[in-house]
Amino acid sequence: MSRRLNLIALIALVLMMVVAPVQAQDAGTKQVGLVIAFPDGTQHTEVVTVPADATTFDALKAAKIELASQETSFGPAVCSINKTGCPADDCFCNDKEFWAYFHLDNGQWASAMEGVGAYVPAAGAVEGFAWSASDENFNPTVKPAVMTFAQLASSSGSGAGQNSVLLIVAIIAVIVIAALVVLYLRRAKR
Repeated sequence: MSRRLNLIALIALVLMMVVAPVQAQDAGTKQVGLVIAFPDGTQHTEVVTVPADATTFDALKAAKIELASQETSFGPAVCSINKTGCPADDCFCNDKEFWAYFHLDNGQWASAMEGVGAYVPAAGAVEGFAWSASDENFNPTVKPAVMTFAQLASSSGSGAGQNSVLLIVAIIAVIVIAALVVLYLRRAKR
């Protein structure tokens, strides 16, 4: 009986040793989804890993895009993404179009009421951008396609499921170790 308890203790110890570093590695980070709509109908979608206190601007800077921005009295302004928009030294060169900024809220885009440098999205949030004009009430006329975080994570291969994969590998490793210990104990009895 004590051999079984020792085996259970060994399995628990190995599992803690494998899983704890995976959880600690991610304690100070979060993942944020980005959906960026361009005027030619294409879009850039990505899940980025950023520090837990990162703003949407930090998420944009972490994305695999070419970002031009300008610091303003209201915080950073998005001038261009992948060369769509204005250069950083003349960020407001186009008085008719701009990078509209949105938060995905209950499956719908809501226009952001703050700038990209002020908003801190939650882990698993989706932030959207579209090169857009505005209507007579100054609302953006273009919105990006609605995509949930789960859709972005599954399509981007960004590593959003990496922790799950590592946990599965850790569990398999523990099972293999346990099987080897059981085999050893059975042979030792003979």
